[in-house]
Amino acid sequence: MSKFLKKIAELTGASNEPGKDPTKAAVAAAQAKKDAGEPLSRGEQDLLTAAEDELDAATDQKKQSTQAIKNINASTTVDDEALTEQGPDEFVPRQGPPGGGDFEPAIPPPGVGGPPIPPPVVEPAEPLTTEGETFLVNLARKALHIDLGDVLLSDLERELVNKDAEPETAKKVAKIIRKIIVDQGLSEGFVSKADVILEDLLKKNDRVVVLVPGSFKPPHKGHYEMVKQYSETYPDGHVHVLISAPSAKSERKTKDGRIITPTAAAQIFELYVEPLDNVTVSISEYPSPVTAAYESLKTLDSGTTVVLGASNKDNDWKRWSYAQQWAEKEQLGLNILDPAETAVDVTIDSTGRPYSAGNIRDNFDDFDLIQNDIPDHVDPNQIKQVFDSL
Repeated sequence: MSKFLKKIAELTGASNEPGKDPTKAAVAAAQAKKDAGEPLSRGEQDLLTAAEDELDAATDQKKQSTQAIKNINASTTVDDEALTEQGPDEFVPRQGPPGGGDFEPAIPPPGVGGPPIPPPVVEPAEPLTTEGETFLVNLARKALHIDLGDVLLSDLERELVNKDAEPETAKKVAKIIRKIIVDQGLSEGFVSKADVILEDLLKKNDRVVVLVPGSFKPPHKGHYEMVKQYSETYPDGHVHVLISAPSAKSERKTKDGRIITPTAAAQIFELYVEPLDNVTVSISEYPSPVTAAYESLKTLDSGTTVVLGASNKDNDWKRWSYAQQWAEKEQLGLNILDPAETAVDVTIDSTGRPYSAGNIRDNFDDFDLIQNDIPDHVDPNQIKQVFDSL
């Protein structure tokens, strides 16, 4: 099974019991194509080969179990002829083993002509973090590229899979995606695309991960330019925007009283970073951007080089001054680059004015007023749609 599907199976708690395997329909469809003489894709061929291997293994195990039962019956059968020739008073029980002899069991020991040795107990996989779950599920959503109108989904399933997964919905969305992959025969193309990204994310390595935390209420062009600088500085690295959940004191509202939620901030940032192929956006459960970043450090592989996003404005980078010491104390095995060296300059507009989140909040319905504060490639109508959904 694909590494990606294994991770989704771990996330959804999918059962491997007969009759509950979600790939059963795909195997049946592939077998039908083979019987009809139709050409099979590589994924379908692999699926049939795996199914045949499982069937052979099950047949072998059944044979071994049958032989074990025969052995048991042979060792416990009473001589019927002896019972027929002798009456009840004449019947003499068989002589037992001499005293002091070692008892030999009638059932052969496992693996020596007897029942097969039971498979070793496999410890359950380590649970994914909330951040890991939502990232994998949203990765799957982006990789689907399929008309959901052709998929047999309920209205609730279709609604869930069309939205960004959040911690409370990640498992439900993962199950729907798993269903789509199997029912639509997407395993070959879909899994190959997802696995390439997943393999790079999971393997131990010395690649660079840039964490850019913030509440972004909402993100503006200056935030985008900061992320873009990191994306271009570390083209082979991974830039991850972490949107924290603001506390009641740090909430920001539109002019008509609607709260800028972390989900809205994430949707807007997704629009911004669409041209950048090494940038992802996720929502953290922590209200503090610093705490969100420190908790994310715990999820990285030992040996990873880390850049903690910061600007040179007001020595913003100083909040990361003790990050390396903390990581060493936690024995994370990370190489956190000097934040004073990796901090970027604040981007300002042509008039020398810094970009404003407040201006976007207050004038999201006036294109002319917010155009200067959002990236050039983003349509103001899309920003308005996000605010209208609050």
